[in-house]
Amino acid sequence: MEKHYLILAGLGFATIIMAWLPSFSEKMKISSPILLLLIGFGLYAVGLPLGWPDPLWDDQSLMYFSEALVIISLMGAGLKIGANYSLKAWRKPLLLVFITMPICMVSAFLLGQYFLLLSLPSSLLLAAVLAPTDPVLAAEVQLDDPLEEEEHANDIRFTLTAEAGLNDGIAYPFSYLAVLVAQAGSWAAFSFTDWLWDKLLLKVVIGVICGLFIGWLIGHLMDRIHKYAGVKTFVGFLALSLTFMTYGVTELLHGYGFLAVFFAGFSLRYYEKVDQDYKKKLHDFVQEMEHLFMVIYILLFGGSIMNGMLTLTDWKGVVFAFLFVLVVRPVAGLIGLWGVEKDFKSKLAISFFGIRGIGSIFYLSWAFVTFDYFSHKNELYAITAYIILISIVIHGFTAPSVIGHFKKRGKFEKKGSTLED
Repeated sequence: MEKHYLILAGLGFATIIMAWLPSFSEKMKISSPILLLLIGFGLYAVGLPLGWPDPLWDDQSLMYFSEALVIISLMGAGLKIGANYSLKAWRKPLLLVFITMPICMVSAFLLGQYFLLLSLPSSLLLAAVLAPTDPVLAAEVQLDDPLEEEEHANDIRFTLTAEAGLNDGIAYPFSYLAVLVAQAGSWAAFSFTDWLWDKLLLKVVIGVICGLFIGWLIGHLMDRIHKYAGVKTFVGFLALSLTFMTYGVTELLHGYGFLAVFFAGFSLRYYEKVDQDYKKKLHDFVQEMEHLFMVIYILLFGGSIMNGMLTLTDWKGVVFAFLFVLVVRPVAGLIGLWGVEKDFKSKLAISFFGIRGIGSIFYLSWAFVTFDYFSHKNELYAITAYIILISIVIHGFTAPSVIGHFKKRGKFEKKGSTLED
């Protein structure tokens, strides 16, 4: 029983600190995941019996946990995006998804093949799992208040929020590609046509349609129930219910649940007849659940690092991780935004903050659960861990200051344009 009480006390200590961490991190100008990681190191060092990864998680447990965390975060991302963003504003996240993301995947694949010397399926899998930017660890660079809809002031954060919501689902077909090639044993035995029409096109379209429809339907029901029965919805818990329902229904209908959850949140947020304050309540509840799951994940991630997870790859894996975070993503981002009429500093900020995290962990564990015969399994986990760690540290130290700078500049420019008007 003493071990049980120690675990409860340790988790309670970590989660209660999370209540103050956002304010502390804002004052210190570093992101809260860095502080949580240090707490994880400390709890591991004192021997808290949390069942630390040794140094890897069980694939299936990791898949289910990361799946829940990602879909909760995607619902939050969808609810953050307001109705005042023009079609022109959506051009930038779409360029990042359809130009930058493929460049990142091709670069990761080639480096995996010719630098890391991985097998073909493992190189494909590495490229796929590093495709999505993360909606969980990137909170500092995304929209934070769903009632903040000034397009100009929030342009960078909107772009990064929309990108994370979109590419977390669009990366799924490429994870399927790696698994199907591995199962087939070669390119020759792999059916590219089936993958293209089913895993890439059909499942993406079903995911988007399901998400938009379910979000609209829930908003419509809330409005009609209040109008005709006098019953008003108050509970923020609805957002969590909507998250799991949308994900489960869409997957059962052969669609991508990640895309559906993001578009359900977006669709509900866009539904004009639902009270704005209630939309904020939905977002706030999801955000608190996301923070709770994130605390647990980062604590265990810190323990896995202390337990030797980073030693599962050699110096090439470390070099690859730094190259991907500091060179591949920023350059690919600038290429994707090349024709956008925007100052270079803003485009550089958007390109630099392509944070990788929990989504990559989900796709990796999902692939290993689906097909348990990938080579270089431990090395892929270690390389992904290095990339997540680098993202937490480097982006964590830079994001608050950079985003703060653009917030101030946006307010100044908005004030200036008002005076001119």
